[in-house]
Amino acid sequence: MAMATRASLTPFRVGTKELHLPDISITLLRTANSPAHTAKFQVPPWFSKLDLRDYLFHVYDVRILSVRSYVKQSRVQEGDPKIPRPQPSRWHRPRPTKFMTVELERPFVWPEEPEDYAEWNKGEMEESEEEQKKLQESLGPTRDTIGNEERRTAMRDQAKALLEGRVKWKPVAEKGSGRLLGR
Repeated sequence: MAMATRASLTPFRVGTKELHLPDISITLLRTANSPAHTAKFQVPPWFSKLDLRDYLFHVYDVRILSVRSYVKQSRVQEGDPKIPRPQPSRWHRPRPTKFMTVELERPFVWPEEPEDYAEWNKGEMEESEEEQKKLQESLGPTRDTIGNEERRTAMRDQAKALLEGRVKWKPVAEKGSGRLLGR
């Protein structure tokens, strides 16, 4: 006797899209005050209701009764996100976000949030993020002013000497900048 395939055991017609190793991001969202028989997902904009139903069935063996979807448009923003400096005359609309709410055959209850995050190395992750932030600041465009106390002190001393008249400012013609000269 031939072994029955999983697709033949479904109470619905299975889609024809094969999704072996998904390169998509589907996020289960924690929604407050929602019933246990519903779940809300953030999905790619091109994802259809049938795609979500097939995905949940094949990957997690979850059967759903119905799917509702809506696309949330982003607000129009000033400037272009590809250009780093502000451009007040340009407007663009960021990509929309698509959400799907499914009605589950069996209820889903979120697990309690843990009180101790030691198993997940939360402290080490926070320290690592702080170190990454410091590294980015030291390598960024403001690296000469942020965290460089020696240079800040030297500039403060030069400005003080200039204001007190101990040093005279003399412009340098070829570079267009000035330099301090002692008396």
